[in-house]
Amino acid sequence: MDSCKPMKKPFIISTLFLLLFCVIFSCTKKKESDTPFTRVMGAWKKVQYATDDNGNGVIDPQEIRFVQLGVVDVMVFKPDTTGYEATSVDGSKDTSAFKWFVGGDSLYVSYDAHFSVAYLISHVSTGNLELLTGDSLTLAWYSYNKE
Repeated sequence: MDSCKPMKKPFIISTLFLLLFCVIFSCTKKKESDTPFTRVMGAWKKVQYATDDNGNGVIDPQEIRFVQLGVVDVMVFKPDTTGYEATSVDGSKDTSAFKWFVGGDSLYVSYDAHFSVAYLISHVSTGNLELLTGDSLTLAWYSYNKE
């Protein structure tokens, strides 16, 4: 009978260790998948913009402008695919609600005022979002920093 007692202690310790291991890893939060959709979510403040002023079909460095002092333009993309754009000019604020979705490398924004914009996501990271939009006659580029 005494020969069985040493076997129980390692078994109990092993079982407790296994239970503790399972509890720790079952409680850890699963990381969201890293997709263009999840990277676009959040609040973004416009810092630069450009238009193809010379009509050559590309945004040239001399066409890039910083957002003017006193102007704040923020786009908020919520996880439920709703959002809003809030523009403030020297204290006067205007907010426009929209619905949004990402398809491939495109971002589609449909404002409640029956106006829609299709953007090409030229860059998106944890801190920067760059969007292009336009047609055969116009081209516009916008750069945002994460809020």
